Amino acid sequence: MKYILNETPVRTSNNFKINDLTLDLDIKEKELSKLNVKGLEYSESIKDNFNSRINLHHTKYRCLDLDVSKDSDIEITSDLETNYLIDQININLRENTNSSIVIKYGGEGFHNLKLCINANKNSTANITVLNLLSKDSISFISFENSIDEGSNIDVNFIDLGGKIKVSNYYSVLENRTTNTFNNIYVGKEKDILDMNYYMVNKGEKTNSSIEIAGALFDESNKNFKGIIDFIEGSKNAVGYENENCILFSDKAISKSLPMLLCHEEDVSGTHSVSTGKVDEDKLFYLKSRGIDDSTAKELIMLGDFNKALNKVNNKEEIIEIIKKSLI
Repeated sequence: MKYILNETPVRTSNNFKINDLTLDLDIKEKELSKLNVKGLEYSESIKDNFNSRINLHHTKYRCLDLDVSKDSDIEITSDLETNYLIDQININLRENTNSSIVIKYGGEGFHNLKLCINANKNSTANITVLNLLSKDSISFISFENSIDEGSNIDVNFIDLGGKIKVSNYYSVLENRTTNTFNNIYVGKEKDILDMNYYMVNKGEKTNSSIEIAGALFDESNKNFKGIIDFIEGSKNAVGYENENCILFSDKAISKSLPMLLCHEEDVSGTHSVSTGKVDEDKLFYLKSRGIDDSTAKELIMLGDFNKALNKVNNKEEIIEIIKKSLI
């Protein structure tokens, strides 16, 4: 069955073929895989009628509700033991809490996640989501956030696993809030990647940031769509958006559509995109020091990823995970 997914909220010319993603999918609903939670009490239920901003519907899904009322270190994992998981995770960050949350998916199969972060006043959180599914898996991940006054939320998305990787990020920032979204992706073989990210600066003195770093190998194909939106009332807001993609193959395809929308005065917004082949001078320098070709490319890629990696609490662990994904 054909699906039209991940549609951009602001349309551009159809000639670019980036407004949405058309996929032919044969989705067979199965028993839902389980989620494991450490570090916090939670409630869990099976609910009907799943949907997210990616716009892929399912009849049943597993729902987790986490009420973070004190400073916490939380870990949520699933190995997709039934090869099928549709899940919604609702994280309510209470006022003045400071939390670290890691959400990790491994195994093989079909996965569709909707992660809803409700950050109450003056809450702080560092949230990392890792897609470590096997290379033949399919991954859909949607972030849908509400960031209340005075909050500071870092979201880190490490998107490595699967032959199809579709992601959506939507965040609304109230007065004096900061939301940083860091995304690292790797495409190999004939992987399809489609990213659609939208940050809304709603209140005064908000600070929104999208930092994307990726690498494409073989015949992988990637679309990136990013919007920073300054709506009326967002005076003295700051928005930043950057994507850097390294092409390690002449057959890899990278399309990028960064946008700034502005309906308010006294705001500052910047966006940039860099796409190109691996720097031959850097490669030559490293190889002249006795480093083999694959290790040299790995070092260059990780150097490019460093800005996004610096926001992750468990940086060294993530680096090792990225290295293993290239094997």
